[in-house]
Amino acid sequence: MTGTTKDSDIKPDYLGHRSRLRARFMADEGASMADYELIELLLMMAIPRRDVKPIAKKLLAHYKDLYSLLHAPIVELQENFGLGDSAITCLKLVLTCSLRASSLFFANCDEPVITYWEQFEDYCRQQMAYNQVEEFRVFFFDDEKKYKGEKILSVGTINKTSAPPREIIRAAIEHKAVTIILAHNHPDGNCKPSDADKFVTNQICTVAQAMEIEVFDHLIVTQNEIFSFRRAGIIVPEEKDQKKKPSPNILE
Repeated sequence: MTGTTKDSDIKPDYLGHRSRLRARFMADEGASMADYELIELLLMMAIPRRDVKPIAKKLLAHYKDLYSLLHAPIVELQENFGLGDSAITCLKLVLTCSLRASSLFFANCDEPVITYWEQFEDYCRQQMAYNQVEEFRVFFFDDEKKYKGEKILSVGTINKTSAPPREIIRAAIEHKAVTIILAHNHPDGNCKPSDADKFVTNQICTVAQAMEIEVFDHLIVTQNEIFSFRRAGIIVPEEKDQKKKPSPNILE
């Protein structure tokens, strides 16, 4: 008499696939894997009894790249893709760890910000470019332009945020900063500075100069590019022996 196989004894095909996917990741830490496979691995941890490859591909096809997916609003992931708390937690945990690791790099770096400027701009892009509303952030540096911290000054709407000069200078003094870098995002993807951007920056520069604090740059951040007021010649490098001289036309 031959034995019969119960349905409960048959292992789903995706279980073998999951083992192979994990083995591939362990072999080279995911270097040879496609982006959707990395997302699939994350979802596997949160969704144990389901083939998650289709949803991983669907997510990446919709958001186009990993950063956009990781920054996707939680409500959107819930309502449009049916992801539960566990799956969303896995995705957001990766994002949070990545951002904190980047911040630690600057905090532990013993070099002035200009020596790792590309990494700094990329960090700003990671932090701000994918936000659905405008955010104004200030980065603080000592007299050697070494990183001392950062602060979100305000969060606004899809096309507007505020940047009170007095609050910015107060925050700089609290961080004992000699140099600051301003940054805000444009969710619409257009990184060209508006007249309002120029006017506010002029105000901040004037107040900061009176307090002997240098505004090194103001960055406008979008997903595809970054506009630098300094690189564009709108903010001009300060000469140390002229630092106390007023410069009301700094943005003209």
